[in-house]
Amino acid sequence: MDRKMTADAAPALGDVRQMGHGDTLWVAQGARERADWSRYADAIGAAVSRGAEVRWSR
Repeated sequence: MDRKMTADAAPALGDVRQMGHGDTLWVAQGARERADWSRYADAIGAAVSRGAEVRWSR
């Protein structure tokens, strides 16, 4: 499943943590400016460890 994260909107943290093989999280420019970025960075790490891909988009 593909999910998208922007500066204004993001999937639930739990949904990101549960992503795994075959899933892709698209991270738009500006997403790192979110106040909750550090929590998402942790969730992204968990998703990657489960086999998810993370891609940066413009």
